[in-house]
Amino acid sequence: MPIESSRDPRELLVRRKYFTVRPQPLEQWLWRQPIAPSAERVFWLHWQEGMRNRDWCSSIALKRVAALCALDVSSVTRAYQTLARLGLIRRQDPGRDPTRPFEQAVAITEVRLPRELLAELARYPDRICKPTSSSVTPSAEHTVAPDTLAPQPEAGDAGARPTVDPFKGLSGRERHRLLGALLHRLSANERRQFDEALRTHRTELIFEDASQLSTTERATLQQVLQIASQATASATAPAGDSAAGSIPETVRRLTVFELARLRRDLRSLTEAQRATELLCEVVWAVEQGALRRFAPLHAIRIALKKIREGAWTRPNRMPPSWSRELTSLHPTRRPAHTDLCGTA
Repeated sequence: MPIESSRDPRELLVRRKYFTVRPQPLEQWLWRQPIAPSAERVFWLHWQEGMRNRDWCSSIALKRVAALCALDVSSVTRAYQTLARLGLIRRQDPGRDPTRPFEQAVAITEVRLPRELLAELARYPDRICKPTSSSVTPSAEHTVAPDTLAPQPEAGDAGARPTVDPFKGLSGRERHRLLGALLHRLSANERRQFDEALRTHRTELIFEDASQLSTTERATLQQVLQIASQATASATAPAGDSAAGSIPETVRRLTVFELARLRRDLRSLTEAQRATELLCEVVWAVEQGALRRFAPLHAIRIALKKIREGAWTRPNRMPPSWSRELTSLHPTRRPAHTDLCGTA
């Protein structure tokens, strides 16, 4: 009997109901730790919620965690202490609830990977993914085919020609896959140089003599640094002479906890779809707009007050199609696309 027409309750359970996705390396690492099963339940609950939010942060009340995990409140408190000691979660004290001053606000919990697991993560096998384009060569060593990269400009024409996108014509997922393959083959010293160059907006990278990258691949990474530097320069350029002295040169980025707290507060004020639109508007106003001159927490409170009073309007200079990846603050540390299986 075909699976599609099967009435097996197990098939219906898998196809129609919610389920979780647990990375095997992390699950096996947890099995080897001397922690109680109750702590594992609490961790996987926050892991699932953080994966749904796409920022690995969740805000669940203590009593609700106890109810969902079938535990008592004291067991959940001990589980938080154990998970924090192992480096699996990070919690921030939110202080008092602004709507109920005599009660404690719900803490924001961020799930993390311990350093011990990160050190041994490379020894776990990768999933075999079907290539989406012939430009990606199916290799176990994550090699990049030279013909997938755009032609590189001559060394003498670096100042005369604009920087060419080495991944021109590829989709976003293919771009991340090719760039990740190049970064995977860098040595530890070269990777530190690349991260530091991105942070300081430098365009030069010194490779080791025994580097695994070819000349074309080295030039590709140089161009990636040039494109990132040009994008940062254009984003931080002042709009006019009058604003040159009021806008600092550094790029402001809200932290993970600030974004998670802002999302939570917006969802409590309006419906989910409107809260998503307001989140982008407030983030732009705080990072690049009129609220940039205030401290981040003060700016967020100003925006929330205007939204509660119905006085908030879309920022005037905000681009119509502006968006920012709110789950990562670093270009090269953007989390890979996570398959949530439709309903997970």
